[in-house]
Amino acid sequence: MKRISSKATVYLIDGSNFSRSFWSGRSGGSPDALEAEFLNWLDAVSRLGIMSPSHFRVVFDGGYRAVRGAPTPAINLYFSEHESADDFLLEHSYFLSGEGARCVIVTNDREIREKAAREKVMSMPCDAFYSLCEAELGKESR
Repeated sequence: MKRISSKATVYLIDGSNFSRSFWSGRSGGSPDALEAEFLNWLDAVSRLGIMSPSHFRVVFDGGYRAVRGAPTPAINLYFSEHESADDFLLEHSYFLSGEGARCVIVTNDREIREKAAREKVMSMPCDAFYSLCEAELGKESR
C-alpha cells in the first residue's frame, strides 16, 4: 500500500500493541504516557481531510482508565476488561465485514493478521499505518 485510502474505513487499532511495540520506540515514558501520546497523534490523523470519512476504534488491554482528555468524535476507545483485545478486534472486524463495511485491523500481532486474512479482512502492521499517516500529515503541513 503506497498511500492511505480516502474511502470510508473503520480502523480497528490494537492500542496497547501499537503504543508498546511501536510508539515506545518514538519516546520514553510510562505506558499511560505512551498511550496518551499515541492518541494525540491519532487525533491529528483523524482530522486529515483524506481521513474525514473514516472512524478509529482503539482497543486497549485491561480495565478502563483515563488515557487522555476530551474524546474526538472519530475516535472510540474500548478497554478489553476481562476479554482478550485480540478477540475484540477479530470479532468486530468479522461483524463489520459481514455488514459490508470496509475495515482494517492495525496491529503488529502476526497471529491476528493471519486470522483476519483467512476471513478476508484487511490488516496492516502498526509501522505501515504510522508511515502512511505520517506521509499524509506531512502533505497537509505544507
